[in-house]
Formats: sequence, structure tokens, C-alpha cells
Amino acid sequence: SERAELLRDVPIHEFSFLDPMLSDPEHGCTFLEHSNERLINFPHELPPGVSMKEHNAHVVNEHKSVIAFFYAAAMEFLFQKVSPIVVSEAHRQLLAMFDNGIVPANMVTVHIRWGDKHKEMTLVGIEEYIEATKEIIGEGWDIHPQHIYVASEDGRALTEYESGSPPNWKIYSSGPTFDEPLRGPTQYAQANEGQDGLEAMAALLISLEADKYVLTTQSNWSRLINELRKSIIHPRCGECTRMIDVAPGEW
Repeated sequence: SERAELLRDVPIHEFSFLDPMLSDPEHGCTFLEHSNERLINFPHELPPGVSMKEHNAHVVNEHKSVIAFFYAAAMEFLFQKVSPIVVSEAHRQLLAMFDNGIVPANMVTVHIRWGDKHKEMTLVGIEEYIEATKEIIGEGWDIHPQHIYVASEDGRALTEYESGSPPNWKIYSSGPTFDEPLRGPTQYAQANEGQDGLEAMAALLISLEADKYVLTTQSNWSRLINELRKSIIHPRCGECTRMIDVAPGEW
């Protein structure tokens, strides 16, 4: 697909993974480490006319911006050359889901993170995912045919989303799902010698075929989707993508 080709062929000179702003030669540390040292704890250290709260808020926000920049660049670097094996598996999944493997123009990607994630966060209910999908579709969500790609490793999430969706929505999914959702994917990956990983990476490429996204960025997988969306897809499609985050998280 065109999106898979985008990920495979991004020129290396466009990556800023090793940008000099991430290091500070004078102090022998990374900018991220050095920025933490700039937090002020005593009033006499403040610049004139600046409160301690204002100064430290500025440093923290600058620190967060650099972290976001670093991870975005890292995602681009890691995906500069997607293996043809992964692209081939993505094509296989596309052909299994869509007529002639052609993705509907109005497809929405919804990533539902359930499974063992309850150990780290309060899981978002299916109703909230469905309401967010309605919101991002906008007018006509209940009238016109809608095409929703649900990315989830939890078979329960797929079943519940489909049963709770309006009748004019067609639900698609691909990639591995787990019969025992309270177990983590690591055990399954070990059991099938990496096949789940291959299928999951291919499903990741398919999720990027959408222009509209409902994500859960408290999940690393949603963060990965979102960084690839923002860093590679969005600037190369004329800023055509939109995203709703049902459980915001930070790097």
C-alpha cells in the first residue's frame, strides 16, 4: 500500500535522530539530563522578574518538548526501512479483509488496549471507544457506511466493539489476538517463535492506512501509532490526519 511504501522509503537525510540539540558537549551530558539540573529551588537563583514557579514550569515544559522530539525522531529512525517480509504480511492481511486489498477511503483506526493493561491503568470501556469513534467520524456516523479497523490483541474487545457498533459500521481487524487476555503477549511470542510479532507489525502498518484515529496513549502501542502518524503520515498527506485520545499518556 502507499502508506507502507512511505514507511519503507523515508530518506535517511530527513531523520533528526542524532540532532545536536540532544547533547551538551560542554557539560558532557545529554540535554535531557542537563535540563533537569536547571530547576531552581532557591529564590536568590531566579532571573530578575521571574517567579520560581514560572521558571521551573518553563524548564519542565522545555524538557517535555525535547523528550517528545527525541521519541518522534527515534520512531522515524527505527521505521526508515521496514522489512519486505513485514510489508508482504501486511499485503496478505489487506487482501484477507478488503476487496482487492484496497482500504476504504473513510477508514478509522481504533486501538483498544485491554489484555493485561489493567495492571497499569484503568481500562477504557467499549462505550467510550464507540463514542469517540462517532465524534471523529462526525456528521453521518449513523447513516453512511463506515469502516472501522480495530487494532487490539484482546478478542473480547473486538467482540464487544462490534456488538456495540451501529449497524452501518463494518468492523475489520487483523493481527494476533489472545485467548487468555490476562496474560501478556510475551508468553505467546515465545510460544510461536515470533509469528505473532510479524503479524502485529503488519497490523501496525495497516492501522496507519487511516486518516482518523481513536487511540489510548497510555499504551505504548498507541504511542507508537501516534508518533508514526505525526512524524511520517501527517506531513506527507497534506496534514490529513486527526486523532482522539481516550486515555492520554506521556513519554
